[in-house]
Amino acid sequence: MSNVTTWLFRLESTASKHCLSFGKASRTVEARAVLNEVIQAHHQEALSHDAPSLLSQAIVQLLKGHWRAQPKNEARWQPHWRGLRLPDHFIFEGSTTPPASMAPDIAWHPWLASRITGPLTLPVRKRLQQLNTYLFHQTVSDKPLFPDTLGHRERSLQVFGDEKALESMPSTGWRHVALTLADLNAVRQAPPLPYESSGYPDRPAIIVENSDVYYRLCHINRVQARWSLVIYGSGNKVSGQAERVSQLLEAEQITQLHYFGDLDIAGLKIAHQLRCKMLGDYGISLQLDTQLYKRLILNHLVTHEVNANNEKFDIEPLCDWVPDFVIQKMKALLTTHQRLPQEGVTSLERLRRTDHNVPENGHGSCELALFCKKSLNQSKASSPLKLRTPSALFDNVSSQRLYGIRRVIAK
Repeated sequence: MSNVTTWLFRLESTASKHCLSFGKASRTVEARAVLNEVIQAHHQEALSHDAPSLLSQAIVQLLKGHWRAQPKNEARWQPHWRGLRLPDHFIFEGSTTPPASMAPDIAWHPWLASRITGPLTLPVRKRLQQLNTYLFHQTVSDKPLFPDTLGHRERSLQVFGDEKALESMPSTGWRHVALTLADLNAVRQAPPLPYESSGYPDRPAIIVENSDVYYRLCHINRVQARWSLVIYGSGNKVSGQAERVSQLLEAEQITQLHYFGDLDIAGLKIAHQLRCKMLGDYGISLQLDTQLYKRLILNHLVTHEVNANNEKFDIEPLCDWVPDFVIQKMKALLTTHQRLPQEGVTSLERLRRTDHNVPENGHGSCELALFCKKSLNQSKASSPLKLRTPSALFDNVSSQRLYGIRRVIAK
């Protein structure tokens, strides 16, 4: 048995088709002509005893939308079919032409018809027909249109039989279709966010977008905790993880967030986009990890820029938050068509075992190292087998740290 919603979409789509037949400027259709066509198209269902009542309710629903009756006063309506009273005309009062006029041969479900605002391309039309079939199935089965909130791929499989059908849909909907994931009770969820905690929430978290560097920093952080969290941001899509990152920082009660990536135009653009997202949406001020960038510059493992510096990105006005020594190094790299990939920060053991002060011009200050080297040379001259630094120089330094300093000097 047909319900009110089914008769409503039949009336609305037929009225819209009649508008189209009179041209785009026409918004008035004859009510009797619309009803006659609907009854003729669905003759068997119209024979049921409750069809007049259902149609009467459908007309009431129609007039609550973008259509109005002429005359408005129901007392002036005339009986037409099995006692059903009709106005003389239905008049469309929406802001655009009636939605079903874009495809008059399709009886759109009312929920969908109101969202079609212009001509449809063939691929979009095909998708909407699949959605239309789904909507009517849910309606006839007396089920909610979109029960529960699902991931966009789950909803896509449920509605279209294809888990990737919604991948191409922009956030504002396809062209001339006012449809969003929220309308479908679906969400586009970010990928899982891998991270490792040191258990020290008072220290800054760091996010990287390279898996090798992520594992390297995790290893260093286990030996000596420099960061509260090491977070993997999944490549150049790292800004898409902003919400998950903010939730993680809130849960762990961490207030500082650092970033480390390639020193090239593409890398700075990624950092800028993530900073804008974090600051604008979540009030978190992302900063570059200056110690890692100083080490990257000091190691100077450059490669040819290839396409990494071809991105359209104006450094100085957009990166006023970036330390000056990073900007100056970036300019120098541009003149030589080079870049510093983040993998170049390979000698991170030095970060753990030594305290180098690298000034902002990117050149290391090695007075301590030279002093230690001189002391070791003197020690070698007096006793070739005793290579330890004299304890008077480093009263409270562990043997492990001494070993680390000697390794740095040797290199």
